[in-house]
Parts: sequence; C-alpha cells; structure tokens
Amino acid sequence: MRRCALVAVFASVSLAGYAGKAPEERTEQAGPPADQRPPVREPAPKDVPAKPAAQTRVSLKDATAIVRQAYGGRVVSAAAARARPEPDRGRESGYRVRVDIDGRVKTVFVDDRGRIHENAEY
Repeated sequence: MRRCALVAVFASVSLAGYAGKAPEERTEQAGPPADQRPPVREPAPKDVPAKPAAQTRVSLKDATAIVRQAYGGRVVSAAAARARPEPDRGRESGYRVRVDIDGRVKTVFVDDRGRIHENAEY
C-alpha cells in the first residue's frame, strides 16, 4: 500500500512539474552576443537632399538636351545668360536657348537647376 501511495505521489509531482513548465522555444538563430554584433544602420531620411542645391548646376549641353526633350525640334542657338524668370524674382544665371519648332523659333530660359521658363525677361 505504501508502495502504491509513493508511486502515485511521485507521478503526480512529476506530471505537475511538466504541466507548469513548457519547454522554451528559440525563434532566433544562435549568433554572437549583443555586445559583439555590429551596430544596425538606420536608413537616411528621405526629406534630406543628397547634394546641396548649389552643387547641382546644369551645363550648357544639359540645358540644350532638356529643351530638345521638352519641345522636340532643333536647337538653333544656346548661350549663358542672366534673366528674370518671373516678374517678382531677381535675375538668375542660366542659359538662353533658341529652338526651331516646325519653322517657328521659340526662345526659352533654362535656369541653373534645369527648369524651363518661357517668358523670362533678359
């Protein structure tokens, strides 16, 4: 009788121990400790420009290519110029480009950032 009682007590204690503790599962692969891992780099913010605007000056060749792509036609002449792109702005440096579009010559101003202004004052 004692033997049955001891077996019953031992079995209940053993089962209680298994029910209380579930085996821990590791989802991570084993690797170096956290203090030996290289630091994680955060991506650069998207609203910060890669280059300052002062370094992105358009060349004469780029200005003619921009006008040719925008209007089609044939570039008649191109030269460095200073113009007032809009009435309320000061003079800016850029390029005066003349382009022949189906027999009509159109003069446009391309500023240093590559933007086309059609009614600029020279």
